[in-house]
Amino acid sequence: MGVEQSQVLMVRQPIFDRQLKIIAYQLRYQYSELIEDSLFDHETEGALLVMHTFTSLFQDGQIRKVPVFLPFPSSMLEGGNPLLLPKRGFVIEINPAIEVNDSLIKHLKLLSQQGYRLALDSFAMQPHLLPLVKLVNIVKIDFSLMPRNRIIRLVRMLRKSNITALAQNVDDFETLKFCKKAGFKLFQGPFISRPVKVLGKTVPGNSAALLQLLQQLQRPDITPAEIEELIILDPKLTFKILKVVNSAAYQLSRPIDSMQQAVVLLGHDQIRKWATLITLTGNTDKPEELTRNLLVRGRMCELLAEATGSQVRDSAFMVGLISQLDLLLDVAMEEILTQTPLDNDIKQAISQHQGELGQLLHEIIAFEEANWPVIQQSKIDNQFFEVAYRHSLRWAEQAMEALNEVPG
Repeated sequence: MGVEQSQVLMVRQPIFDRQLKIIAYQLRYQYSELIEDSLFDHETEGALLVMHTFTSLFQDGQIRKVPVFLPFPSSMLEGGNPLLLPKRGFVIEINPAIEVNDSLIKHLKLLSQQGYRLALDSFAMQPHLLPLVKLVNIVKIDFSLMPRNRIIRLVRMLRKSNITALAQNVDDFETLKFCKKAGFKLFQGPFISRPVKVLGKTVPGNSAALLQLLQQLQRPDITPAEIEELIILDPKLTFKILKVVNSAAYQLSRPIDSMQQAVVLLGHDQIRKWATLITLTGNTDKPEELTRNLLVRGRMCELLAEATGSQVRDSAFMVGLISQLDLLLDVAMEEILTQTPLDNDIKQAISQHQGELGQLLHEIIAFEEANWPVIQQSKIDNQFFEVAYRHSLRWAEQAMEALNEVPG
């Protein structure tokens, strides 16, 4: 049975190198009786879905493929059956709770000889896992399980054995600095979605002006002519929007040369999105993953609101987008919401997860973090989350490609 029918929930989480470039994705999935059939056979719909959807990203100006760290159930590593998955597309991740025996060691050696890369998850010097360390390529060290002085010694030992150390559960950028100094090569955790606190910093003038513009664009009675008047006040923004509209993202049969034409053709919701994205993503000193997060969350909010017939679907994209604005501006969210003229419903949804939009945002964040119990309790059909997420990944990829075509 394929993934669509089994409704297996899957989400990818980035793994970074020292330059904060994504070198792989961690695949988190909801365990199911059907998981082995749907993910671990290269001819099934599930494995193809993973390869086509969860391994591609737009980075450094081009679409590229990266491998997926895939947690393997014990039964897949103890039976001795050959794997049919592509070696370059997957890193086999070993659960630390696995029973270590001669059969397992023999199978791991065989997989390594066949060219598969192996990673040991959540290693904290557990005695039963020590025989596996010399068999793997990557050891993931969980910061919640070991004191830092022991972590430093462990990383040194792994480096001497040419084993790559991956810092797991890195919560913030301060911890990231420690990890880099300790010698880790790879990093994983929520640090990329945690804002850096900068006391006393206010919202930059251009960003405050943008949010004022967006507030006007949300008026239900606004006309195409009024939208054009608002946007053309910023010639640079006008040029960039027209550039995007005429890019490959829309594949128009004829070029659009005026903002009013663009609004009539695409609708003011589309113009509002691009005005937001172009302005906010001009901050080039931030990792590209932040832009990707903004796009995926905003689009997912919008799709789920539409799928459920929500009365607030017109504001859903903005809630998803603005919910991570503090990451781009390095300004506390409380400060952003205080200084910007957003509707109270949007502010409460972002700051307190209140109301229909707030509940939707709360559940989408739970999905991003693979908090499956929260999703199971949602009033929204679980399959909607899976379909909306995959669609949002593809949409974000196309959007980033279009944005990349726009000169600074």
